[in-house]
Amino acid sequence: MHDTGNTPGQHTPNGGRLRGLWVYVQTAMRSPKAGKIAGLTALRGLAALGSLISVAAIVRLFPVDAAGEFFVFLAAAQFVAGAALGPLLMLAIRFGSVHKADGDREALGRLILFGAAAIALQAGSVWLAHPLASDMTGMALGEAWVFAAVAALSGAMIFLGGLARVNGKVIAAIVPENVLRPAGLAVAALGLWLAGSAVFPALSAAYGVVLLAVCAVLAAMGPWRAARFTRSQLDTYRPYFKAYGPLLVYGLVSTALITFDIIIVSQIVAVEAVPAYKAAVQYAMLLATGVIFANLIYGPQIAIAHQRGDLPALQRLARSSSRLALGFYALAFAPLLTGPWLFELAFGAAGREAWLLALILCAGRFVNAWFGSVTNLANLTGRTTLLALMQGGGVVILIVLGPVLGGELGSIGVAIASALAMTSWNVGASIALQRSLNIKMGPI
Repeated sequence: MHDTGNTPGQHTPNGGRLRGLWVYVQTAMRSPKAGKIAGLTALRGLAALGSLISVAAIVRLFPVDAAGEFFVFLAAAQFVAGAALGPLLMLAIRFGSVHKADGDREALGRLILFGAAAIALQAGSVWLAHPLASDMTGMALGEAWVFAAVAALSGAMIFLGGLARVNGKVIAAIVPENVLRPAGLAVAALGLWLAGSAVFPALSAAYGVVLLAVCAVLAAMGPWRAARFTRSQLDTYRPYFKAYGPLLVYGLVSTALITFDIIIVSQIVAVEAVPAYKAAVQYAMLLATGVIFANLIYGPQIAIAHQRGDLPALQRLARSSSRLALGFYALAFAPLLTGPWLFELAFGAAGREAWLLALILCAGRFVNAWFGSVTNLANLTGRTTLLALMQGGGVVILIVLGPVLGGELGSIGVAIASALAMTSWNVGASIALQRSLNIKMGPI
C-alpha cells in the first residue's frame, strides 16, 4: 500500500534507469578489459610523446643534412627489417597463441627457433649485401655492421614483442618498443649534441645500442617456460615455412608503404627536406594509434576465433576494432585544426612545413581508422595474399606518383601520393574481406 515504486512524481522508472546506468558504468570501469584499455591508452600516450620528442630532438639538435641522413638510414633499416622479419610478428601471434592455448610446448619451441634462425640469416645477408646496396641507391646507410645490426635488432624486437603478447604481456610489451626506444633515442641525440658529436654515423650506432637494450627487456617477457626446445625434423617446421611465404610478400609491400615516401623525398626533393617530412609522418602515425591498439588487444582473439570457425565472434571483433581506431583518430586529428603553432613549437623552423604535410598525410589515414584491424583480420584468417596484392597496388601508386608529384610539388607532392596509396589499398582490402569472410567492416 505504501510502495511508491509505481506512483508518479519523484519515484519514476527514470530514476531506476539512471541508477542502473550508473551501476553499469561502474561495473564496466572495474572490468579487466576496461583496465587493459586504460593502461594501453596511457602507455600509448607516453609512446606518442616519446616518439615526437625523439624526432624533435634530432630535428632541433642536429644539422639538417645529418638529421636527414639519419632518417633515411632509419627508413632503410626499417624496410629491410619489416620486409624480411616483419612476418615473425604474425607468426608469433597466429601460431604462438594456438600453441600456448593447446599446451603444445614442443611446437612453441620450434616456432621460437624458427624466428631466431630467420633473424640470424637476415643479419648475415644484410651485412654481405650492404656495399652493393649503398652503391646502387646512393643513400647514406652508414657502416655495414651498424646497418646490419640495426636491421637485425629491429626484427628481433618485432618477434620478441609478438612472443611477449602470446605470453599475455600485452600492455607490458608496449613499454620497451614504444616508450623506451624513442626515449632512448632522444637521450642519445641529446648526449651526442652535448658531446659535440651531432653527426649521422654516431647517432646510427647509438640507436643500435638502444635497440639492444629494448630487445633485452622484451626477452624477459617471452613464454620461455611454456616452450620446450628439442631437435626436430625439418618437415615439422613446414607450417611456418608455408605461412612465411605470403607473409613475406605482405611484409615487403606493407613496409614499403611506410618507408618509401621518405626515401623518395630524399632522392627526388632533397635530403634536407627529409626532417620536416619525417616530423609530419611521425605525427600522422598517431592517428593509427587505435588500429595498433586493436591489433594488440584483438589479435590473439581473432586467431582463436578463426581457428574455431566462430563467425559471430569475428564480426564483433571487426566492429570493435573499427570503433576503437576511429575514436583515437578523432582525438589525434583535433590538434591539427589549431594551426601550425604546435608544430613550430616542437620542430622549430621545420614546423610550419611539417604541419601542412601532416594535414595531407592524416587525411589519407582516415579510411585506415574507419575499417580498423584490416591487416590483422586478413593475416590471421589466412588471407595474407589478398592483403599483399592490395597493398602492392598502393606501393605501385606511391612509386609511380611519388616521383612525379614530388618533382612538381616537392614534399607536398610525395605526401599526396602517400595519402592516395594508403586510401586505395585500405578500401580495396576491406571490400574484399567483407565478401570473403561474410562480415561487415566498419564501426556501424
